[in-house]
Amino acid sequence: ARLVIAGLVHIFAFAPRYNIGPAQRVPVLLDTPAGVKTVEMRWGIPSAWSKTLHINAQAERIQQATTFKPLLAQRCLVPMDGFYEWKSDKSPVRFVRRRRDLFCVAGLWKDVEKPGIDLPLAEKCFVLLTTAANPSVAPIHDRMPFIVRDGHYDWWLRGAMADAVLNCADDTPLDWYPVSREVNNVRNEHHNINDASYLTARCIRPPQLFFDPFGSAFRIE
Repeated sequence: ARLVIAGLVHIFAFAPRYNIGPAQRVPVLLDTPAGVKTVEMRWGIPSAWSKTLHINAQAERIQQATTFKPLLAQRCLVPMDGFYEWKSDKSPVRFVRRRRDLFCVAGLWKDVEKPGIDLPLAEKCFVLLTTAANPSVAPIHDRMPFIVRDGHYDWWLRGAMADAVLNCADDTPLDWYPVSREVNNVRNEHHNINDASYLTARCIRPPQLFFDPFGSAFRIE
């Protein structure tokens, strides 16, 4: 994972994010001729037959899915330190590693052409891979991001071992805690939004007029 760790250094050039939603631009790790670099991409690949966005892809099915099979050679890693899910009562929670360290989720990307003034412009867009929930996430949801094992980063980005990576998702235990319902709206984004103490403080104060330098959190649907 040394090549990827070197690429992660460039993440510090981006502003921290706390409530990321589909169609937003975020830093993603990509293998380039100059090595592993951090590239800003848009979350979501437009559907070829509707106006919807593909934001997630089931890792178990991508080799058979006509939409994603052509992208298997265009792999990326999406760094984050947590992700949101919603309980049955629609209250949001945030999943994190117990040591609050950074992890990377597998993704696929493609160049999506956008009309330009003179020439068509291509914008890099990506989807997150998901997998069956591990024991930490299963009580809340039956799916979760496909977290790549720390030692498999290079295999996923540039090696011939991508199939093996897909058969061996990271199983590190995760913790979760409730967060403010402000995360339900991606326009809400501040450094306290995913802090458990912020939720507690809002519960005991009258209502008022959605770790680390990364602070990223994605929603998985």
